[in-house]
Amino acid sequence: DVYARYLRQRDVNCIFVCGTDEYGTATETKAQLEKVTPKEICDHYHRIHSEIYEWFDIDFDHFGRTSTQQQTEICQQIFWDVHKNG
Repeated sequence: DVYARYLRQRDVNCIFVCGTDEYGTATETKAQLEKVTPKEICDHYHRIHSEIYEWFDIDFDHFGRTSTQQQTEICQQIFWDVHKNG
């Protein structure tokens, strides 16, 4: 957040993106420990993190989740582009 603000003050074009990773090992492990699904654990923590970031006035351009359709399509396109180009 601080670096993005710094760049913006100097008229440098930047984007500050963060999100909840629903496909990582840590997420799956935590979900198993709490006997819930990875989606349920991410619903819980995404909400908490959003509230904390808002409280600290951390200003993401986008705070998303890896499970959205848009995220999936973008990742798949990048994968196939890399695959085609060897």
